[in-house]
Amino acid sequence: LVHEMGITQSILSIVLDQAKQNGAKKVTQVNLEIGEMTNLVSECVEFYFDIVSKETIASGAKLVIENPPLKAKCSTCGHIFRVEDYNFICPKCNNISPNIISGKELAVTSIEIE
Repeated sequence: LVHEMGITQSILSIVLDQAKQNGAKKVTQVNLEIGEMTNLVSECVEFYFDIVSKETIASGAKLVIENPPLKAKCSTCGHIFRVEDYNFICPKCNNISPNIISGKELAVTSIEIE
């Protein structure tokens, strides 16, 4: 959980920097991508965001979190598949294919401001 706190403080820092650059008086919404492979708990990020954003222009902002699933592309046959339980074996050709194409994201995709 300490991991989520540090990440959330970094998210807030990015949000406040962008808000300042755009002359915002208030941040109303923060849109995030937190990929499945990051192992971050979205509810914890939301909880910590409420705490760390107090007394900032982002206080009370709504967090909208997308959780892209862990997917890989087989380097042998090109098949794109959902990775379950960190099993990177291609279900089509049975080759091991750790070419991750989604699920590692951790990004502030946009913010809404007043």
